[in-house]
Amino acid sequence: MGFIAVVCLSMALAGGQVARPDLDATRLRTGSYSFRTLVDGKEVGRSRIQIRRSDGSRNYVFSNLVLGSFSQSWEAVALPTFAPVSAKLSFGQGSEARTAFDLSYQGNRVTGFIASQKEAFKKRKVDETVADDTVDQRIDWAAVMAFKEYVEGHEFKFHVYDAGTGNSLVSVRISKSETTVVPAGSFETVRVSYRIDKRSGAETYEVFVTKQAPRFLVKEKFPNGSVTELVELINSASEMPD
Repeated sequence: MGFIAVVCLSMALAGGQVARPDLDATRLRTGSYSFRTLVDGKEVGRSRIQIRRSDGSRNYVFSNLVLGSFSQSWEAVALPTFAPVSAKLSFGQGSEARTAFDLSYQGNRVTGFIASQKEAFKKRKVDETVADDTVDQRIDWAAVMAFKEYVEGHEFKFHVYDAGTGNSLVSVRISKSETTVVPAGSFETVRVSYRIDKRSGAETYEVFVTKQAPRFLVKEKFPNGSVTELVELINSASEMPD
């Protein structure tokens, strides 16, 4: 029976069976990236994503400033393995900005607060257990760029945490390689789709990621129909493991 089990496991893995991915942030290209957001083909806003190494630690800091119809800013800090350290989100800009949540992760627990937009940003305490393979939901798109390699048809799973919806299972599938044209230029990319099974229902995303590491995001399609496209690479730098 043991031999049969081993053979079946090997066949399953060879066929692209679901497995916990090896995530490594050093496979990403650090720097700043300018994106535009399109709804029904019309530009409705701009955003600037930054990926950098934290001063004095091994942590990676991911941030995004969004202007226009979806005005907000967020920051997520994680270990190179994508184990979460902290996350915060604000809606609006300047004096009108309001904190939506502020979270700290320690092992299998997340603490902090979330503020309800429906109740004049009234704060509610957060103190929950998270799964071992949790990634903060702010950077799910970055996590799927951090696989060791892309093999068409392979599938992976991990969890994400969001203060509003809790822990959710993410199912990732690697699709085909293709050329993606955006305002920043033409890039050889891999299409990666992933579904987040939230309490409120499933959401499906598609990202177009540069094929070769260190990787960066070229384009993303969201469940609400909006699309972000890379406009410019700013202060981008290659960073790979030794």
